[in-house]
Amino acid sequence: MRTGPAVRRLWAGIGQAVESAAIVAVGIVLCALVLLAVWGIDQGFAGDPSAQWRVAVDAWLLGHGVAIGVTLGTDAIVAVGIEEAGRPFVLSLGAWGIGLITFWLHWRSGRRLAELPLIETGIAVASGAVATGLVGLGAAATATHGIAAPNLGQAFAHPALVALAGMLAAVLAVHGHDWLAAAARGLTIEEGWMRAIRTAIRSGLGGAAGVLGAGALVLGAGLVLRFTDGILLMEALQVSHVGVVVLFLVQLALLPVAVVWAASWAIGPGFMIGTGSSISPLGTDLGPVPSLPLLAAIDPEAAPWMLAVVALPVLAGVLVGVLARQTMLAGTAERPVHWWELAIAGVGGGALAGALLGVAAMLATGSAGPGRLAETGPDAVLVAAWGALEVGAGLLVGMAAGGRGAGALAGIALPLAGEREGSRVRDFLGLGAADAPDGREAAADAADGREGEAESEAADASADDAPVVAPSADDQETAAIAPLADAQETAAIAPLADARAERAAGAEPTHPEPAPEQGRPAT
Repeated sequence: MRTGPAVRRLWAGIGQAVESAAIVAVGIVLCALVLLAVWGIDQGFAGDPSAQWRVAVDAWLLGHGVAIGVTLGTDAIVAVGIEEAGRPFVLSLGAWGIGLITFWLHWRSGRRLAELPLIETGIAVASGAVATGLVGLGAAATATHGIAAPNLGQAFAHPALVALAGMLAAVLAVHGHDWLAAAARGLTIEEGWMRAIRTAIRSGLGGAAGVLGAGALVLGAGLVLRFTDGILLMEALQVSHVGVVVLFLVQLALLPVAVVWAASWAIGPGFMIGTGSSISPLGTDLGPVPSLPLLAAIDPEAAPWMLAVVALPVLAGVLVGVLARQTMLAGTAERPVHWWELAIAGVGGGALAGALLGVAAMLATGSAGPGRLAETGPDAVLVAAWGALEVGAGLLVGMAAGGRGAGALAGIALPLAGEREGSRVRDFLGLGAADAPDGREAAADAADGREGEAESEAADASADDAPVVAPSADDQETAAIAPLADAQETAAIAPLADARAERAAGAEPTHPEPAPEQGRPAT
C-alpha cells in the first residue's frame, strides 16, 4: 500500500524525534554511570541517589553550554576555601567534550536524512532539534535544586542548537556543492567567480582546522614539558583510584576548551583564567587557578622564544594555501588563474577562518567558578581579528608560492579539493563514500562512463589521423600465410564442435566412414 507525502513526512519527523531523544538519553546515562561508579565504590551507595542524578544532568547540561546557578552551603564553602564562594555564582564554561557526542551522533543522523527529499529532510531536522531541546528541558527540571539550578531556557535552546548544528552540517556536507551552485544562480553570480569562491570556503575551513590543530600541538607540548608539575598537582589532590578516573574524564570533557585556549595563545591574544589575569606569548600574569592537572601545561613565566609560536597559524595558512593553489586553483591553458582569484580566495578564506576561530573562542569562554573566576577564556573579537589576519596572510603567501610548483610541497594533492569527495577523517569515522546517496554514486558512475567514452573517441580520432605506412616484406608474408593457417585450424576444429552440439541435443553423433585399409576389401 502506497503512502502519501504527508504520511511520509510525518513518519520522518517522528522517527528523527525518537532518535534524537535516544541520543540525549545516551549522553545523560554515560554521565550517570560515572557518578554511579563513584557513589558505589567510594561511598558504598550511601546517601541520596537523587543527588547523583542531579549531578549527572548538570554535567550533561554543562557539556552543552547551559549556565547553572550555584549556591553553596557552609560545609562546601569551607571545603572550597574561597571567600567569594559564600555568594551565589554561575557556572557557564562549557565542557564541550560531552556536547561533541551529541553533535557527532546527530551528524550521523544528518547523513541519513540528506538522502530524503528536501521537505522531509527539513521536517526531520526540525523535529530532531525540538525533541533534543524538550528532553534537555525535562532533565533540567528534574535536576533543579537549591544548591544547583540550571537555566531552563538554555536547557532547551542550547542542546537543540547543538543537535541542529550537527544535522545541518551533515546535510550541507552532502549537498553543499549543489546548494552553493543554487545560491550562485539566485544571486546571479557568474561562473567565472565560482572557482575563487569555492576555494575561499574550503581554504577558510582548512585554515581554521589547521590553527586548532596547532593549538592541540601546543597543548600536547606543554603537557609533555611540564609533566612533572602535573604529576605533583595530581598527588596534591590525594584522590582515590576511582577519583583519578573521574578526574581524567572531567579533563577529557574540558579538552576541546583547552585546545581552543591553546590556539588563542598561539594566535597571540591568549586567554585569561580569572579577572586581571593574562596568558599569552607576550607575558603571563597568573593568579589563583583551579587545581586541575590539565592547567599544568601553562608556563607561569613567558620566555622570549614563545613569540615564535605565533608563526604556527601563519604556517598553517601557507600549507593550506599551497595545497589549494595546486588543486582547486591549478588552472588550465584554456582558463588560467588570475590574480583576483588568488586575492578572493586568500582574503575570503582568511575572513572565514577568523570568524570560525572567533566562534570557537566564544564557546570556550564563560564562568569557571566564584569571584574572579567569573571571567575565564579568550577574547573572541581579538581571536577572530588576529586569526583572520594571520591565516589570510598565510593563504596569500601559500597560493602565490604554490603556483610555481617548486618546493617540498609540490605535487601533493589535497583530499578535500575535488568536488563531492570525502576526507580521510570522514572515512575513519565511517562518513566516507560508502554513506553517500545512491543518486550521487550513479552520477559519479555516469561521469566515469562519459569520461571513458570521451577517451575512446579520442583514441579512435588519433588512429584515424595516423599516417599510412607501406607494409614491409615480412608483413606481406605474414598477411599471405595467416589465411591458410586460419583455414586449417577451422577445418580441424569444426568436426569436434559439430559433435559437441549433437551430444548436447541428445542425438546420436554421426561419424564419417573410415577409409579402407590397403589390402583389405571394403565391407
